[in-house]
Amino acid sequence: MSTSRRDALFLMLSASAAAPVWAQSQAPVAAGAPVEVEGFKFDATFPLGGKSLQLNGAAVSFILSVRTTVVALYLQRKHTTVEGALAEPGPKRLCFYSLRDISAKDLSNTFIDRLRKNATSDEIAGNFIQIAQFGSAFSNRSKLMKGDFVTLDYNPQNNHTDMTLNGQHIGETMTGEPFFRMLMKIWMGARVRESTREGLVGQTAG
Repeated sequence: MSTSRRDALFLMLSASAAAPVWAQSQAPVAAGAPVEVEGFKFDATFPLGGKSLQLNGAAVSFILSVRTTVVALYLQRKHTTVEGALAEPGPKRLCFYSLRDISAKDLSNTFIDRLRKNATSDEIAGNFIQIAQFGSAFSNRSKLMKGDFVTLDYNPQNNHTDMTLNGQHIGETMTGEPFFRMLMKIWMGARVRESTREGLVGQTAG
């Protein structure tokens, strides 16, 4: 990755611009049953790192007032609190479907801004290289198309997080479980709307 690209990402992380407004619609998870949100289905289980992960929750994600993606979280054990989900060790998956054509640059910038708003300064400092790798994963495409499927898988067997788009590996492999926990805060951090967090821990809307 070029120095200029990493410098640009650093400036984004350090900037004080307001975060975009996100909201979520939620889908409670029934044991053993696939969950369908906005016409996209998530299986109840997924094998990773020699373990069977459980679908913890799924929700529709908005940028401003626009329904943008359907996101899901898989963990080895189900958790009904954000604190429990963030602390869960072992393999983990975050994945989402695009509900519409989205500018790849805008989506990447939104994710980086969400990290800056929800991660601690120590987390950002300790994972700067991984954040830069994550931020550049979509750099060779102009947009995500409706129906595109993105996965982020953490495998403790090699301590790596790998990212795919429609089954094809994209970006660089990112190292460390603390980094994946920080990624989870894009959708589950303290400054994310309550409905977002509740959706990914399998809670129904209040």
